[in-house]
Amino acid sequence: MIYDESIDSRLAVFLPLVETIANQFSPYCESVLHDLRKLDNSLVAISGNVTNRTLGAPITDFVLRMLKQYGDNVNNSYHYLATTKDGRRLKSSTTFIRDNKGHVIGCFCINFCIEAFLVSSDVIKDICSIRDPAPEGENLEQFANDVSEVVKLILEDVLKRQTLQPLRMEKSDKMDIVEELDSRGLFLVKGAINLVASKLEISKFTLYGYLDEIKKAKRNNSEKGYLKI
Repeated sequence: MIYDESIDSRLAVFLPLVETIANQFSPYCESVLHDLRKLDNSLVAISGNVTNRTLGAPITDFVLRMLKQYGDNVNNSYHYLATTKDGRRLKSSTTFIRDNKGHVIGCFCINFCIEAFLVSSDVIKDICSIRDPAPEGENLEQFANDVSEVVKLILEDVLKRQTLQPLRMEKSDKMDIVEELDSRGLFLVKGAINLVASKLEISKFTLYGYLDEIKKAKRNNSEKGYLKI
């Protein structure tokens, strides 16, 4: 196991668990700890090597989306399907770690490579069962060593469904893209604003303006839907 020696003591208590689980199911398993207060280099401990990440790797697109959607109310996710860069399938679980006030400060993740089991025997398909399959049309969780790669993966997934190049898009087209990226938690990542602005061929100030308009529209819709008695 390798870990950041400056790891927060509230996360450090999980280090023995990180090492135990990875060793128990070696060589098919890796377990990691993320410090969610620094999303762009959140990985602070890792044991085992399934996703080829190192200390300082960013949080995954899956966890970003969960944090954006639920914040401190996010639930743990067990037995969902993920994939490595080279296409190997993983059975993964994520447990969120909270401080004494209930704020999410980290997460403990297990990634178990089921590829060899799936292709070798039907007898052991039970251990490879996925409780929470990804919704239709939604990408599987992916892993990266650099935060710009996480941003790129999410951007590519959204832009591949567009028929127009950014230069030919109307403002409404770009705002739809920005709204989807925001809903997936992309703008929680440091540096995402500049990368998205460059990809959409707009200034970062224009992008901030889009985000403000989207927030105001959501707030207005929420107020309209509130029935006063």
